[in-house]
Amino acid sequence: MTAIKRTFINSEIWSLTISGAFQRANVCKPNVLEKDKKNFKFMLKGYIDNTIVPSYNKGNVSDDLHIENIKSVQQYTSNFGKLLTNGQFNFGVSQKLLNLYLKYLWCLDIIPEPPHFPVDRIIQQKLNFKPIIAWTKIETPEEYMSIVNFARTKINSKDEFYNSLATIELNLFSRRHDDL
Repeated sequence: MTAIKRTFINSEIWSLTISGAFQRANVCKPNVLEKDKKNFKFMLKGYIDNTIVPSYNKGNVSDDLHIENIKSVQQYTSNFGKLLTNGQFNFGVSQKLLNLYLKYLWCLDIIPEPPHFPVDRIIQQKLNFKPIIAWTKIETPEEYMSIVNFARTKINSKDEFYNSLATIELNLFSRRHDDL
């Protein structure tokens, strides 16, 4: 893939990632200028691409490292606290952002399979996880890992569609508009 194509695709997946991670989360305070939002997203993408993503390039990222990376994203957002509703992202928004971005990079064969999947209401429903935890309200790694560990009980090493957390999520995922 040429550099210009890679830049274009990466920009598009970042846009999808932001859209998915920010929906229903009310991350920015009211009246934040668009130029400030744009700068925040640009800086956040640079941080994730340059600081976080390289640790996924060889695959086999442990739960502990992945949790630390989610916390790192969360902590980084505190640098933009004056723009953000709660001064920084909570754990749920941070995991959704990072996991969604990693999922897209994996699907494009840019990185090996990520260790987890984007946790949201839909995946919890499809896994029959109860009680459902609003992903926008997840505050701790423990809440998040309760969902991930429940999903692990669904792994079947003999079934190519359910042999890892990432493949389970891909196979359970569906757009809200399946008829398109």
